[in-house]
Amino acid sequence: MPDESWVRADTQTGGRGRRGRAWLSIPGNLFTSVVVRRQTGEGPPQQLSFVAAVALAAMLDRWIAPDRLSLKWPNDVLLDGVKVAGILLEGGSGATIIGFGVNLAGHPDATERPATSLPAAGIAAPTAAEAADRLAATFADARATWRTYGFDAVRTAWLARAAGLGKPIEARLGSETISGTFTGIASDGALDLTLADASVRRIHAGEVFAL
Repeated sequence: MPDESWVRADTQTGGRGRRGRAWLSIPGNLFTSVVVRRQTGEGPPQQLSFVAAVALAAMLDRWIAPDRLSLKWPNDVLLDGVKVAGILLEGGSGATIIGFGVNLAGHPDATERPATSLPAAGIAAPTAAEAADRLAATFADARATWRTYGFDAVRTAWLARAAGLGKPIEARLGSETISGTFTGIASDGALDLTLADASVRRIHAGEVFAL
């Protein structure tokens, strides 16, 4: 498929979250993916997670007050501190596929991680088609910023919305759990975790939680 081809589904039968977690397809939610083929001036594919998150938050700004939204490393959008949307990247065949899931109409209950939706937060939600059209536009804008001004510009925009920045967090890395202060994002997208002895541990993969 050509670069920036979008596909949207009304429902999904084989959707999944990060780390193979189960995915509940609630009618009215947004399920969409875009094909990204690297263009001249763009950084490595892992930076796309931040491009996508900035674009997704910008899309939601149309219907939600920006101060109610934040970005959780590595790829969640929070509404009033609770997950409302997620992003999943997969690579192969010279392209990266970015999947977006947004709880426009409803959210699953009794999940491993708490979730919310626009109606649950008292917000009138757009249709999935309206949200998808807006997301295509904000993604093109965020990608153009990345291509023109580099990852620093994207990282700055992401950090302006970062959940837990400057606060104590816990990073779970498989069998290892580390506590420290979230102090920034490295140039490769890793989370900078400042430990009690003032050393910095860079987290490239894992899950983080507020303390």
